[in-house]
Order: sequence, then structure tokens, then C-alpha cells
Amino acid sequence: MRALEELRIAGSIGSPLQAEVSLYCDGEKYEILSSLGDDLRFVLICSQTWVIRDANDRLLCAPLTHAKCERCWHLRPDVGVHPDHPGLCGRCIENLYGEGETRAFA
Repeated sequence: MRALEELRIAGSIGSPLQAEVSLYCDGEKYEILSSLGDDLRFVLICSQTWVIRDANDRLLCAPLTHAKCERCWHLRPDVGVHPDHPGLCGRCIENLYGEGETRAFA
């Protein structure tokens, strides 16, 4: 959260949902974090996360340039792809009009 707050203070993002977080780690840390899969972004309250196996532990945060979903406010590359729902991301379309997303942890 500290790294995301630094981006916000610098004016690079307005909220953590406008960022992606890359976690570099190895061993048990990698196994635990990667086991969360896509749910990790909900735990970290950001739009996208990456877990990269690396011997040097570090965390990088960067602003995203994708469009913002009108419903969930996540910045995602699939916002505007569906012609009937141009302001929604695929996740929200699935939740509203499909079977709904499957979340395991968060």
C-alpha cells in the first residue's frame, strides 16, 4: 500500500485501482502469492497483479492506461470490447449477464 500511495502522491494514479503491482519473489513467498491467482488483485486492491519468480524480493507498482470499467472501476483491457455494454469490463458483464465470476480467496 505504501508503494501505491507514493504513486498517488506523485500524481501518477488517483487510486490504487489505477495501478498494477508486480511482486518478485522466490520460494515459499512465491508459492503462497502465486497460489492466489487472479484473486491477488482483490487482496491488494489494484486492477492487475503479477507474481514473478525471482531470487531478489521486490515490489514494483505502475500506473495502468486501460479504460476504467463504469461498474467496478478497475482498469482493464477488455473495457469497451462488448458492443452492447461499452462501459463495462468482461468480468462485470459475466457477473451481471452470465454465470458470474469464480473467486477462490478474495
